[in-house]
Amino acid sequence: MKRLILASLLFLIWTVLFAIIWFQNLALQGAMMIGLVVGSFIFLGARRLVGQMKLLLPFVGMLAIIYLGFILIGIDPSGQGSTEYWLAYGLPRMLLLINAILAFRLCFAMISFEEILRSGISIHRLKYVILGKILFDAATHSYAEIRMWQGMMPSMQRGSSGVKDRFFRALSVTLALILYIMAEAEMKGERIDNLIMQCHLKQVRNKDLTDSGDKQ
Repeated sequence: MKRLILASLLFLIWTVLFAIIWFQNLALQGAMMIGLVVGSFIFLGARRLVGQMKLLLPFVGMLAIIYLGFILIGIDPSGQGSTEYWLAYGLPRMLLLINAILAFRLCFAMISFEEILRSGISIHRLKYVILGKILFDAATHSYAEIRMWQGMMPSMQRGSSGVKDRFFRALSVTLALILYIMAEAEMKGERIDNLIMQCHLKQVRNKDLTDSGDKQ
């Protein structure tokens, strides 16, 4: 329980510093990303780091392409140049996305999932931890499978490798992954709620039987 509190406190401090106070400081965000990648390599291992980056890069790449599109179209809400605006707007958010995931993984690497389950947290709060673990594992393992199935589609076997084709392929994989995770979240969330309800009803029945037995 102490390590869970410490991990939560560390991530909260990191969030306040890098997601609020130093959000627009690209130098610090970039240095933090390098530090988190090195830390993840040391404490989590190369395999888990590569898997994490493979999961993140499609989302980061999609954001980068969207911001680049806004620059090419010339959308400029600030009136000071679309390139300057979207670089200042997009880079901190892309760095924050990468840094937040890596920081969360590092902060909670000190405790195992089993320790969280035994920490004494209320089941109504613990269910979100369980669901998050299930969805993270599903996203990690399903991305490569989605790409494999996409590559088997006849329309994807034409051999074209232009920028436009690559963009739409990456976009379709990312959207498929998002839809899959949303469906899993709904299905697994309902199943967890149902299990909690059934366990609660079982405890109530056992308590009633115990009380009736004591009265007799």
